[in-house]
Order: sequence, then C-alpha cells, then structure tokens
Amino acid sequence: MKRATSFQVRFAALIVGAFAALPLTAENLLAATALKIGSAQVSIASIPVVVAIQQKLFEAEGINAEIIDFDGGGPAVQALAGGGIDLCVCAGDHAMRLASRGLGGAVLVALLDKHPYSLLAPTGATASDLASLRGKAVGITSPGSLTDNTLRFMIRKLGLNPDSDYEIIAAGTGASMRAAIERGSVVAGMFTTPDVQAYMATGKYKFVADFRDLDYMALDLIAVGSWLKSNDATAHAVARAIVKAEKLIQSDPKVVETAVHERFPALSAELVTAVARDATERSLSHDGRAQEAGFKTALEMLRIADPTVKELSYSDVVALRYLP
Repeated sequence: MKRATSFQVRFAALIVGAFAALPLTAENLLAATALKIGSAQVSIASIPVVVAIQQKLFEAEGINAEIIDFDGGGPAVQALAGGGIDLCVCAGDHAMRLASRGLGGAVLVALLDKHPYSLLAPTGATASDLASLRGKAVGITSPGSLTDNTLRFMIRKLGLNPDSDYEIIAAGTGASMRAAIERGSVVAGMFTTPDVQAYMATGKYKFVADFRDLDYMALDLIAVGSWLKSNDATAHAVARAIVKAEKLIQSDPKVVETAVHERFPALSAELVTAVARDATERSLSHDGRAQEAGFKTALEMLRIADPTVKELSYSDVVALRYLP
C-alpha cells in the first residue's frame, strides 16, 4: 500500500475542518441536543438567551434551544421540577427553594444582577408608597414568585403583616396586571421591564415603590440537581453560549435591540432603544457570575417570606464550576 503524500494528508485535513466549521443545517439540527428553556414571563432577563439563539451561539455548541413562556415563576418552576423543561429563566430564590428542599436547585448562569420589579399605580391613585397601600389589594404575578416574596419582605420591613394588613392578589404579568388595575381588582401592581418603561411613558402611571436599584440575585438560568448530573457537558455548553451572549450584549447595542424587538415586537423603535440601553447599562449580567451581595439579599428576603427555607451558602446555590 502506498504511503499518503503530505499534500494528501493536508488536503484531507482541510476537508474535515471545512465540514466541522459548517453551521448546523436542518438535517444535523436533528442530531443536536434539544433544550427547552422555560421563562417565568416575557421579561428582559431572557435577552441573553435570545441573543444566544439569534447569534447561533447555541448552535455552535451543538444545542437546539427554544424558549417556552409561562405566566409567572410558580408554574415555570413546577415545570422545571417536574421535568417538563430543562432550564428556567426564573428568580434566583426559586433555586434557593429547590436547594432547600433537597432538589439541588442551582444558578447555572446569572442573567440579571438587579431586582427587576417596580410597584406601579395609576397617577390618580392616592397611594404614594407601600405603607399607604395598607388595607388595599396589591397585585403580584403568582404565589411564591419573586413579586410575592418581595412584597411580603418589604411589608414586614415596615412592621406590618402582609397577610392581615394587605390583600395580596395574583394578577398575572404585563397586560393581565394592567387589566386588574384598570378594572379595580388591585390598586397597584408589580411590573418589570419593558412594561415599566412603556406604562410610565403614557403618563397614566406612577411609581409607588421602585426596587430596580436593589442588588439582587434576580432572574437567572436555573436548573435542578438531577438535570445537571445527567447533562454535565450540556450544562457547560449552555454556560459558554450565554456568557458569550452577555459579552456581546455589552459590546454591540444593535445585537441587544434586535433581541429586544423579537421579544417585545409591540414596542416602538424609541422604546426598543431605551429598553435595550437601560437593560445593558443597569441590570444585565456581564459575565454570568451571580454577585454574592445579591445572593445575600435574595436569601434574606426569601427566608423572611418563607421561614421554612434553610440557611444556605453561596456555593450551595451558585454553580460557578460551569462558567467558562
């Protein structure tokens, strides 16, 4: 048998390299790892995931990812714990709850480093702060959600009881919450980006309380321990893709605007630009690493809202080993 020439070896290597560099096609997408990512709602926290999909960062890792939207953190986490979805864009406190219950809840990649919610009321409402809402109905997205925990925590800090001094009502997200306010079911409600910017721009709403400057392990990509154990390589790949997306977000405003427009197609061009800029500068994580100060605030808030949650350490919940 003749020995292959150096030219033949180099040519074969070039061919193999060329095929390896080809993007995923419809055929080889079938062989890619399917990944279902739940989102507690259509929020700005999912922008890094959208960028990773749009810029084919998941495809480069051999992953075919899709986002499934839920109406609040409660149902999204139920789907996560039940195996209906693989990962969840959910509040970090859900990871703490899962960890406390022995389900190995973990933050795989941080998405938002600041609290994402504000409490809004119509401009004509007499309420001026949370204390002035005592005895009134206040809207949260769903029971056990970040909005629920936050409201209960802040009420207790006022020395009041969230169960007897307020009527806390689950009113859903976005337009559903706004409808509850407009028909008088609640006096004020919890909103996140871009609803905060969009509704405030109308001049018809005002801030009753704004939590968006609070360091908080807010919305993250979380997983349960059993999934991480069975999908170690995929977890590493997801973390790589998301961190690349987060770095791209900080360097290219157009990438963020494209993702914001896809996620919120009803926004005007001006609001898309404003929301993209605000999220990039104010709240989106730069490197996927959950901040310890935000973790401590989130744990304190959660344990006051739900005393059954155990004392946890940062390393109990934040899975830094997957970050690149």
